[in-house]
Amino acid sequence: MQPHIYEKKIKIPHYLGDRYRRITLPHLMSVLIEISGEQTEEIGALSVRELGLSWVIIQYDFDIHRMPKTTETIRVRTYAREYNRIFTYREFEVYDENDNLIVYVMTVFALIDTNRKLSKISPKIVEGYGSTENRRIKRMPKPEVPKNLEKAEHRRIQVGYFDIDTNFHANNAMYFIWTLEALGDDFLSTHEPVHGNIVFEKEVHIGEAVDSYSELATNDEGQLISRHQIQANDVIKCTGTFTWKETGAEY
Repeated sequence: MQPHIYEKKIKIPHYLGDRYRRITLPHLMSVLIEISGEQTEEIGALSVRELGLSWVIIQYDFDIHRMPKTTETIRVRTYAREYNRIFTYREFEVYDENDNLIVYVMTVFALIDTNRKLSKISPKIVEGYGSTENRRIKRMPKPEVPKNLEKAEHRRIQVGYFDIDTNFHANNAMYFIWTLEALGDDFLSTHEPVHGNIVFEKEVHIGEAVDSYSELATNDEGQLISRHQIQANDVIKCTGTFTWKETGAEY
């Protein structure tokens, strides 16, 4: 079975960019998730909220050739190729105006009930997406975490009202912000991610104080990587690993 593909062209607005007119990673992921929601509306998929359920993102794994620029028009393709009883896997492809693939993202979704427990994904729920049932659970790579939290870079953030989404916990984009800002302004202004792997372990709620730890290292291929861990009250909430390249900070 071929998955149903949804495509959309969008022009990146200025307010989604950083000081160098590159769309920020948190904003890019938010745009992609918004487009996936548009596909759900287009196919008239069963509303999981009517069943007392909610979709949550478990993991992102992505490759970036380059980040889109503000005012640039990109074409986004998304499709949910496979699912099993626990997870569904949605992919995103981002193309530039010359039809070059510049970003690829794999996302892992799960359903939770009102008690925040995982719920089984039935064929009826994914009907219309053209997804193929594969009973084998796909084993996604796990992020590396900082080896020594005492020596890692650290930032503490107080979770506020505007960090919380309609699921009454922190929006996924906030995890990217908390994770990456621990690397500091000098690093982020001169480096760009080429790969990322981030896993959401536990929800973050309003009023919690988040501790974000980051550590720079070199992988076996000689590439610069950063290892991340976010926790609150000593409970791990999120882990992530990013691979980086130096980039010219040009306007």
